[in-house]
Amino acid sequence: MGIRGAGRRSFGIGAGIAVVVVLTASSCASTATPNTPPTSEAPSTSASTGLLGCDDLATLDTVAAVLAAEPADVVEAVQPTDAVDRAVLTAAGGLACSWRVGTAQQSIGDGAGDWAYLSIEVLPDAADDWAPPYAGDTPSEDTRMIAGVEATTASGETGWRVSAPVGTAWVELSITAAGLTSTGSRFDDAPAGEVLDNLAEAAEATFTTVEPASKAQLAWPALAPREGDATCDGGLDEAGIAAALQYGATPTTYTVIDPRTQPIVDLEDAASARVGAFSCELFAEGFGYTDILVVRGGATIIDGLAAQPDIAAALEPITLEGAVDGESALVARRSDGPRSPLSFTLGDTFYTVNSGDGAQTVAEAIIAQTR
Repeated sequence: MGIRGAGRRSFGIGAGIAVVVVLTASSCASTATPNTPPTSEAPSTSASTGLLGCDDLATLDTVAAVLAAEPADVVEAVQPTDAVDRAVLTAAGGLACSWRVGTAQQSIGDGAGDWAYLSIEVLPDAADDWAPPYAGDTPSEDTRMIAGVEATTASGETGWRVSAPVGTAWVELSITAAGLTSTGSRFDDAPAGEVLDNLAEAAEATFTTVEPASKAQLAWPALAPREGDATCDGGLDEAGIAAALQYGATPTTYTVIDPRTQPIVDLEDAASARVGAFSCELFAEGFGYTDILVVRGGATIIDGLAAQPDIAAALEPITLEGAVDGESALVARRSDGPRSPLSFTLGDTFYTVNSGDGAQTVAEAIIAQTR
């Protein structure tokens, strides 16, 4: 059973994306802080007078212990599968930190290799929205006290997670690794419970730093939130997108998914609601789903996305028909099968299209209908 429930919607690529985006290209620091790697020293206390950064939440030794590696083998990195969700988190004013051991994940959704990633995410002023992480198809009921905070834990085929409301913030730590659904994971020989115990130790350091932090220390820059309703019309009109996908007379349903108007069930929902990200979901029987993430005013997200460590191996630039100077697009690198997902900008809006057939066709239809 996975951490997130079957059928759970994600606002990004695949199940999530470890990205720090929008105003910087750092994979570990917030959009306001320099890309400073963690050290082997104790967490710094400089944050008492400024924004917290990733090195305040975890030392290099802590990260190495969690990932069953030597400190010298740890690098700041972004798991391609998780990059867009983390982009939305940072756009919403959150902090996203991530590190890797092993060879980088080579493509979106790829489970092969020897990689393992640790991520730490913080969303200020979101403690009241907190919800437990999923364990399989339902929210986890496993809890433990960590640094005086009751945290919920989850373990499964997608990794390990610790999540809790800490002070006024929503805080999550997670480990993902190759080989968890087969064999060959670097954690195969770990005693039962050891990986989660190590993650809990890292959570203790993070919670201890975040809980007493002042509002100013958690005030990472954010995009202006969307104003107005989430609508899937105009450039997102259903008829044009269905025509581009050559659905013909096939019945379709088109749904606006706006986390501002539904219960918050995970951190991605909370961040999306904060910044105003929403999705347009088109379903055609026999063809499946096409999901379009929309972040109004979020065009700068793509610059940070393109600059992330490990992203170049999974996404490559592409030219879309109808795009103009200043607009750009990144599509999944694949040697076979549909090239999806595809992220692009149109005016000041950031989009990501996940479509089993024709992400590029959908993107170009949105451009044509908008212009």
